[in-house]
Amino acid sequence: MMMSKALTLWDKLLPDQPLNNEYFAGSDYYRDLYDLIARTSGLKPATETFKLVLSDKVTVEEMASNPVQLRLLELIVRLTGARRVIEIGAFIGLSAMSMARAMPPGGKLITIEKFDHFADICRKNFAANGLSDRIEVVEGDAFEIIDRLPQDQPFDLAFIDGNKERYAHYFEVLEPRVRSGGLILVDDVLFHGDAVNSRPKTEKGEGVKAFMDLAASRSNYFRLALPICNGLMVMQKP
Repeated sequence: MMMSKALTLWDKLLPDQPLNNEYFAGSDYYRDLYDLIARTSGLKPATETFKLVLSDKVTVEEMASNPVQLRLLELIVRLTGARRVIEIGAFIGLSAMSMARAMPPGGKLITIEKFDHFADICRKNFAANGLSDRIEVVEGDAFEIIDRLPQDQPFDLAFIDGNKERYAHYFEVLEPRVRSGGLILVDDVLFHGDAVNSRPKTEKGEGVKAFMDLAASRSNYFRLALPICNGLMVMQKP
C-alpha cells in the first residue's frame, strides 16, 4: 500500500477510518461491524437480555447505553470485583443491572435517579430480573443524596451518567467517596463531538468539556478516554 502522506497517531484510532477498514467489501460497514462484535461477544439487545418495562417517553435506542458498552461495564466490575457501586442517572436501569449482576455475592449498587417516571420503571425492572436485593434506587437530587451518604463506606466504583452540565461537579463530590484504587467512570464524554470543539455549541457540551479539562488536570489518576459509543472516561483513583 502506497502512503500519500505521513501516517499520524490519529489516522488509525477508530475502526471506521480508511486505514482500518480499507478491505471491507460490504455495503453497510457499521451494521456489519456491530453484528461481528455482537456475535463474537455473545451480545443481545437489552430487550432480549433483561425482562423490561420500557418508557413511553424515550426509546432504549435513543437513551440507553449500547450493548457493547453495557458489556464493558459488566466486564470492568467482574475484573475489579467491585462490591460497592454508585451510579448517577439510571434511565430504566440497564447499566445498573449490567453492573449488579457482575458483582460478587453481597455486592450493593446505589443508583440515583432524579425523575420519578424512570425511578418507578427501574424498580419494576430490578424486581423482574431478581436484582432488587443488589440495587437500591434513590430518587432525588444527586448532590443532596451523596451528601447524606455515610463517609466511612467508600465505593469501589462510581458511574456518572447524569446531567451533563454538572459533570465536573459530580466528579468533585464523588471523588472523596471512592476508595483509593477505585474507579470513576464517566459516560458520554465526547457528547456527539461537541466536547472535541474548542468552543462547544451546547451547554451539555460545555459541561462535558469542563469535566474533561478537570480529568486532564488529575495527573495523579491513571486514566483513559475511550472512543467507544459516545465516549467513556475510565479513571483509577490514586
